[in-house]
Amino acid sequence: MTTMNEPAGLEQQASPQAGTLALIRGLRVLEAMAAQEQKPIGVGELSRLLDLPKSTVQRLLRTLAQEGWAQVSKDPVTRWQLSPRMLALARHGAPAATLREVAMPHLRALAERTGETIHFSVLDRDIQLVLVERVDSVHPVRTFNAIGATTALHSSSSGKAVLAMLPHERVEEILARPLEKFMANTITDTQYLMHQILEARERGYAVNISENRANVCAVGAAVADPVGRPIAGVAISMPDIRFEPARVPEWGAWVRETARAISEELLNRA
Repeated sequence: MTTMNEPAGLEQQASPQAGTLALIRGLRVLEAMAAQEQKPIGVGELSRLLDLPKSTVQRLLRTLAQEGWAQVSKDPVTRWQLSPRMLALARHGAPAATLREVAMPHLRALAERTGETIHFSVLDRDIQLVLVERVDSVHPVRTFNAIGATTALHSSSSGKAVLAMLPHERVEEILARPLEKFMANTITDTQYLMHQILEARERGYAVNISENRANVCAVGAAVADPVGRPIAGVAISMPDIRFEPARVPEWGAWVRETARAISEELLNRA
């Protein structure tokens, strides 16, 4: 029972539930900082991004810094960034590190072939994709997505290609979840989505026309692990001003070939 001399909420802070909440919030802080691509960020901006009080964010940052996962930048105004220890862990953690190592030569080749931005994302718990590598377009007007950014499966070309590689029963389970409508073009009708997924299964690639972000189109294919399960996606991403429907089969063949080459190399290394 809390007395007058005890800080309010002491019992809650000591509870396992409170510990879990603190851990979740700390991980959300790390995710938000990672999305900045090592550009320092202030407490106020983190507070707005995470919808948390500044005092809570400040406390979490101090704990992360104490444990070596975050650090104060050298800016005159106090800002925070991930520590070298955290960056090293992210870069060398398996299996993402091996995936990136295998994928990068193929991603660069695809970027050179298309001239467009290439995204490489890994599958996270059959819930979403997380961007782990990007090769930027040569064009001055190009698409951009920060490393660490997440994308829903139903609204992205890579996501739909990943769904196309999953068993039908698993796809039905995933589509039974609430599907967020991010843009006017986002497809949330499960029957139409299933139609697109079956098409992607047949063609080996899927298409996104301004479904995830405004004025951004993409053609994506799934990467399989050595046992044939989808683990990642490759996407050719471009502004809609350069998206030509007549070129979709060509782009689709290129991204499919790239994803297949990465999958085959993973199989050979297994």
